[in-house]
Amino acid sequence: MQKFLRFTLVVLITAFQSGALLGQGNLLLKFNPSGDFFVELAADDSPWIQAPFTADEMLPEWKSWQVVENFTYGKDRGTLTMIADLNALHPYFRDKVVELIRICNSKGIELAIVETFRTHAKQNEYKGMGRKYTNSGGGKSKHQYGLAVDVVPIVNGKAVWDNVVLWRKVGVTGERLGLRWGGRWKHPYDPGHFEWTGGLSSGHLATGMLPPVPADKYPCLEEDMITLREFWKEWETFQSATSRK
Repeated sequence: MQKFLRFTLVVLITAFQSGALLGQGNLLLKFNPSGDFFVELAADDSPWIQAPFTADEMLPEWKSWQVVENFTYGKDRGTLTMIADLNALHPYFRDKVVELIRICNSKGIELAIVETFRTHAKQNEYKGMGRKYTNSGGGKSKHQYGLAVDVVPIVNGKAVWDNVVLWRKVGVTGERLGLRWGGRWKHPYDPGHFEWTGGLSSGHLATGMLPPVPADKYPCLEEDMITLREFWKEWETFQSATSRK
Protein backbone atom coordinates (compact mmCIF):
# COMPACT_ATOMS: atom_id res chain seq x y z
CA MET A 1 0.00 0.00 0.00
CA GLN A 2 2.84 2.41 0.86
CA LYS A 3 4.50 1.89 -2.53
CA PHE A 4 1.16 2.39 -4.28
CA LEU A 5 0.58 5.67 -2.48
CA ARG A 6 4.06 6.87 -3.42
CA PHE A 7 3.44 5.81 -7.00
CA THR A 8 0.12 7.64 -7.10
CA LEU A 9 1.72 10.77 -5.65
CA VAL A 10 4.41 10.80 -8.32
CA VAL A 11 1.77 10.45 -11.02
CA LEU A 12 -0.28 13.28 -9.56
CA ILE A 13 2.74 15.57 -9.37
CA THR A 14 3.81 14.73 -12.91
CA ALA A 15 0.30 15.29 -14.23
CA PHE A 16 0.02 18.60 -12.43
CA GLN A 17 3.37 19.83 -13.75
CA SER A 18 2.45 18.83 -17.28
CA GLY A 19 -0.73 20.87 -17.10
CA ALA A 20 -2.96 17.82 -17.41
CA LEU A 21 -4.75 18.47 -14.14
CA LEU A 22 -6.96 21.49 -14.66
CA GLY A 23 -9.62 22.28 -12.10
CA GLN A 24 -10.97 19.61 -9.78
CA GLY A 25 -12.53 16.25 -10.43
CA ASN A 26 -12.09 12.51 -10.17
CA LEU A 27 -8.73 11.03 -11.03
CA LEU A 28 -8.37 7.63 -12.68
CA LEU A 29 -5.13 5.75 -13.39
CA LYS A 30 -5.17 3.33 -16.33
CA PHE A 31 -2.62 0.95 -17.82
CA ASN A 32 -2.32 -0.43 -21.32
CA PRO A 33 -0.83 -3.82 -22.33
CA SER A 34 2.59 -2.30 -23.08
CA GLY A 35 3.00 -1.29 -19.45
CA ASP A 36 2.51 2.44 -20.02
CA PHE A 37 -0.03 4.26 -17.94
CA PHE A 38 -2.09 7.39 -18.24
CA VAL A 39 -4.19 9.66 -16.07
CA GLU A 40 -7.82 10.49 -16.73
CA LEU A 41 -9.51 13.38 -15.01
CA ALA A 42 -13.24 13.99 -14.97
CA ALA A 43 -13.38 17.72 -14.34
CA ASP A 44 -16.53 19.28 -12.94
CA ASP A 45 -17.55 21.05 -16.15
CA SER A 46 -15.44 19.33 -18.78
CA PRO A 47 -15.18 15.97 -20.52
CA TRP A 48 -12.54 13.37 -19.65
CA ILE A 49 -8.99 14.54 -20.17
CA GLN A 50 -6.33 11.94 -20.96
CA ALA A 51 -2.62 12.53 -20.35
CA PRO A 52 -0.26 9.73 -21.45
CA PHE A 53 2.87 8.94 -19.42
CA THR A 54 5.52 6.24 -19.65
CA ALA A 55 7.40 4.57 -16.83
CA ASP A 56 10.55 6.43 -17.87
CA GLU A 57 8.86 9.74 -17.07
CA MET A 58 8.24 8.75 -13.45
CA LEU A 59 10.75 10.10 -10.93
CA PRO A 60 12.53 7.06 -9.42
CA GLU A 61 11.89 6.74 -5.69
CA TRP A 62 15.57 6.87 -4.82
CA LYS A 63 15.89 10.16 -6.66
CA SER A 64 12.95 11.62 -4.74
CA TRP A 65 14.84 11.35 -1.45
CA GLN A 66 15.42 14.68 0.27
CA VAL A 67 18.89 16.10 -0.36
CA VAL A 68 20.82 19.18 0.70
CA GLU A 69 23.66 21.02 -0.98
CA ASN A 70 27.01 22.30 0.24
CA PHE A 71 26.88 25.08 2.87
CA THR A 72 23.15 24.48 3.51
CA TYR A 73 23.94 24.44 7.22
CA GLY A 74 26.84 26.87 7.15
CA LYS A 75 29.70 24.41 6.69
CA ASP A 76 31.75 23.26 3.75
CA ARG A 77 30.46 19.73 3.08
CA GLY A 78 31.94 19.22 -0.39
CA THR A 79 30.55 19.45 -3.90
CA LEU A 80 28.52 16.22 -4.03
CA THR A 81 24.92 16.38 -2.86
CA MET A 82 24.17 15.09 0.64
CA ILE A 83 21.29 12.67 1.07
CA ALA A 84 19.30 13.89 4.07
CA ASP A 85 16.27 11.59 3.95
CA LEU A 86 15.34 9.36 6.89
CA ASN A 87 13.88 6.84 4.44
CA ALA A 88 17.46 6.12 3.34
CA LEU A 89 18.30 4.62 6.75
CA HIS A 90 18.09 1.08 8.09
CA PRO A 91 14.52 0.82 9.49
CA TYR A 92 15.54 0.05 13.09
CA PHE A 93 18.11 2.82 13.19
CA ARG A 94 15.70 5.20 11.46
CA ASP A 95 13.16 4.69 14.23
CA LYS A 96 15.85 5.51 16.80
CA VAL A 97 16.68 8.74 14.97
CA VAL A 98 13.01 9.68 14.75
CA GLU A 99 12.76 9.16 18.50
CA LEU A 100 15.88 11.26 19.07
CA ILE A 101 14.34 14.10 17.08
CA ARG A 102 11.03 13.75 18.95
CA ILE A 103 12.60 13.80 22.41
CA CYS A 104 14.84 16.74 21.57
CA ASN A 105 11.86 18.62 20.17
CA SER A 106 9.97 18.00 23.42
CA LYS A 107 12.90 19.68 25.20
CA GLY A 108 12.76 22.67 22.88
CA ILE A 109 15.69 21.55 20.71
CA GLU A 110 15.07 21.53 16.96
CA LEU A 111 17.29 19.15 14.99
CA ALA A 112 17.90 19.31 11.26
CA ILE A 113 19.01 16.28 9.26
CA VAL A 114 22.30 17.07 7.56
CA GLU A 115 23.09 13.65 6.08
CA THR A 116 21.82 10.07 6.29
CA PHE A 117 23.00 7.47 3.76
CA ARG A 118 26.32 8.40 2.18
CA THR A 119 27.80 6.92 -0.97
CA HIS A 120 31.38 5.69 -1.30
CA ALA A 121 32.03 8.61 -3.65
CA LYS A 122 30.82 11.12 -1.06
CA GLN A 123 32.82 9.41 1.69
CA ASN A 124 35.96 9.58 -0.43
CA GLU A 125 35.29 13.25 -1.10
CA TYR A 126 35.24 13.93 2.65
CA LYS A 127 38.46 11.98 3.16
CA GLY A 128 40.10 14.06 0.46
CA MET A 129 39.08 17.19 2.38
CA GLY A 130 41.31 16.27 5.32
CA ARG A 131 41.33 14.64 8.75
CA LYS A 132 38.99 17.22 10.25
CA TYR A 133 36.26 15.64 8.11
CA THR A 134 37.00 11.92 8.41
CA ASN A 135 39.73 9.33 8.65
CA SER A 136 37.65 6.76 6.79
CA GLY A 137 37.43 6.10 3.07
CA GLY A 138 34.51 4.67 1.12
CA GLY A 139 33.02 1.55 2.72
CA LYS A 140 34.53 2.27 6.13
CA SER A 141 31.80 4.58 7.42
CA LYS A 142 28.52 3.43 8.95
CA HIS A 143 26.83 5.97 6.68
CA GLN A 144 27.43 3.59 3.76
CA TYR A 145 25.13 1.05 5.41
CA GLY A 146 22.31 3.38 6.48
CA LEU A 147 23.42 3.11 10.10
CA ALA A 148 24.68 6.63 10.73
CA VAL A 149 23.23 10.11 10.64
CA ASP A 150 24.53 13.68 10.95
CA VAL A 151 22.31 16.28 12.59
CA VAL A 152 22.63 19.86 13.79
CA PRO A 153 20.57 21.96 16.24
CA ILE A 154 18.69 24.89 14.73
CA VAL A 155 18.34 28.04 16.86
CA ASN A 156 16.45 31.05 15.52
CA GLY A 157 16.57 29.54 12.05
CA LYS A 158 20.33 29.01 12.01
CA ALA A 159 22.51 25.92 12.43
CA VAL A 160 24.48 26.01 15.68
CA TRP A 161 27.66 23.91 15.55
CA ASP A 162 29.70 25.27 18.44
CA ASN A 163 27.38 25.23 21.47
CA VAL A 164 28.97 22.53 23.64
CA VAL A 165 26.19 22.59 26.24
CA LEU A 166 23.52 22.16 23.59
CA TRP A 167 25.46 19.34 21.94
CA ARG A 168 25.79 17.51 25.23
CA LYS A 169 22.02 17.59 25.73
CA VAL A 170 21.52 16.12 22.25
CA GLY A 171 24.34 13.60 22.62
CA VAL A 172 23.20 12.24 25.98
CA THR A 173 19.67 11.87 24.61
CA GLY A 174 20.99 9.79 21.73
CA GLU A 175 23.12 7.65 24.01
CA ARG A 176 20.12 6.87 26.18
CA LEU A 177 18.48 5.47 23.04
CA GLY A 178 21.44 3.15 22.54
CA LEU A 179 23.17 5.21 19.85
CA ARG A 180 26.89 5.85 19.62
CA TRP A 181 27.64 9.57 19.74
CA GLY A 182 30.51 11.19 17.83
CA GLY A 183 30.78 13.85 20.51
CA ARG A 184 32.78 11.33 22.55
CA TRP A 185 35.44 11.09 19.87
CA LYS A 186 38.61 13.15 19.83
CA HIS A 187 39.88 12.63 16.27
CA PRO A 188 37.71 13.83 14.73
CA TYR A 189 35.36 15.35 17.28
CA ASP A 190 31.99 14.91 15.60
CA PRO A 191 29.09 15.93 17.89
CA GLY A 192 26.51 15.87 15.10
CA HIS A 193 27.15 12.20 14.33
CA PHE A 194 25.12 9.27 15.67
CA GLU A 195 25.40 5.64 14.64
CA TRP A 196 24.26 2.16 15.62
CA THR A 197 25.50 -1.21 14.35
CA GLY A 198 24.29 -3.75 16.89
CA GLY A 199 27.89 -4.64 17.59
CA LEU A 200 28.92 -5.20 13.98
CA SER A 201 32.05 -3.64 12.48
CA SER A 202 32.32 -1.98 9.09
CA GLY A 203 34.00 -5.18 7.91
CA HIS A 204 30.95 -7.24 8.93
CA LEU A 205 28.60 -4.78 7.27
CA ALA A 206 30.62 -4.82 4.06
CA THR A 207 29.92 -8.55 3.72
CA GLY A 208 26.18 -7.91 3.84
CA MET A 209 25.60 -8.84 7.48
CA LEU A 210 22.70 -7.13 9.21
CA PRO A 211 22.55 -6.14 12.88
CA PRO A 212 20.09 -8.27 14.88
CA VAL A 213 16.77 -6.52 15.54
CA PRO A 214 13.47 -7.65 17.16
CA ALA A 215 11.82 -9.82 14.51
CA ASP A 216 8.33 -9.18 15.88
CA LYS A 217 8.73 -5.43 15.33
CA TYR A 218 10.43 -5.68 11.95
CA PRO A 219 8.91 -8.70 10.19
CA CYS A 220 9.60 -7.26 6.72
CA LEU A 221 13.18 -6.18 7.39
CA GLU A 222 14.78 -8.46 4.82
CA GLU A 223 12.46 -7.23 2.06
CA ASP A 224 12.93 -3.61 3.13
CA MET A 225 16.71 -3.99 3.08
CA ILE A 226 16.66 -5.49 -0.42
CA THR A 227 14.80 -2.40 -1.63
CA LEU A 228 17.09 -0.06 0.29
CA ARG A 229 20.20 -1.66 -1.15
CA GLU A 230 18.81 -1.29 -4.64
CA PHE A 231 18.27 2.43 -4.00
CA TRP A 232 21.73 2.79 -2.45
CA LYS A 233 23.23 1.14 -5.52
CA GLU A 234 21.47 3.66 -7.76
CA TRP A 235 22.85 6.53 -5.72
CA GLU A 236 26.32 4.96 -5.78
CA THR A 237 26.22 4.80 -9.57
CA PHE A 238 24.85 8.34 -9.88
CA GLN A 239 27.35 10.01 -7.55
CA SER A 240 30.29 7.98 -8.79
CA ALA A 241 29.59 9.24 -12.30
CA THR A 242 29.11 12.79 -11.02
CA SER A 243 32.42 12.77 -9.14
CA ARG A 244 34.29 11.83 -12.31
CA LYS A 245 33.00 14.82 -14.28
